[in-house]
Amino acid sequence: MWVIGTIIALIAGAAAVAALNSRPRTTSGPPLWDISKMGVSNAASVGTFAGFSLASAIFIAGLDGARTSAEFATVFGMMLIGFLILVIATWIVGSTPSAPHAEEVAAQPIALVLGNLCANLGVSITWLALAPLMAEIGLPALADVFVWALLFMVLTGAAWVALFAYRLTMASARACLAVPVLGVALPALYRLVAVRLWPPLWPDNAAALRFAFVALGAAGLVFALHLGLLAADGNTQVQERLRRDGHRIVLALSQAYVAVVALTWFAVTLR
Repeated sequence: MWVIGTIIALIAGAAAVAALNSRPRTTSGPPLWDISKMGVSNAASVGTFAGFSLASAIFIAGLDGARTSAEFATVFGMMLIGFLILVIATWIVGSTPSAPHAEEVAAQPIALVLGNLCANLGVSITWLALAPLMAEIGLPALADVFVWALLFMVLTGAAWVALFAYRLTMASARACLAVPVLGVALPALYRLVAVRLWPPLWPDNAAALRFAFVALGAAGLVFALHLGLLAADGNTQVQERLRRDGHRIVLALSQAYVAVVALTWFAVTLR
């Protein structure tokens, strides 16, 4: 039941942001970055994060005390899932269209946004695993303090993806500002109100790990969309449709990203 509840919450958030974007801008404004060069540099950075996540998972697996902890499966699983998401992000940012043809103008910024979404998602899942890790190695007091630093990370990441959506697409400022607000507020209402009224809306155990798998599914969806963008290269109709409606896709995915990370934060915090 919690899977259905999560999907409904994500769809509701995307619909709310879309409603606030009833008057998109006519242009996205002059670009701040050289998108093709940024894709190459991002690929190196995301690859480093992926290596760190995998190395951390291997290190944790080698700790005798960690393997006997009740939190081991959650921490190890979140680290591995974060690694897989970061690998997907590397594939996306490393294949950002770079040829300066007119038909690729629409696909380039969307591909950059998708790559950043996946990269932020992978980093967020990896960092959120640090709180149960601290509890696992016998530092519960530090874990209780650290979860608030992780909340700041969630809010910062939400603002980051909203900025990318605003600068690289025609999404309105109101809709972009709503992404971090609704992205955290709706999961809070879901966890603190809806779940208390109907407990089956929340996983019975290992909630953080289960929401990490939801994040992996979201990353897979983003990658599938990216493959579609590459396959449609040169198709004039698709490129024109992207120019008109690409910002709606970006807003929906940005909202889903923030909501999934916020739900994972609540799962880590309210164990």
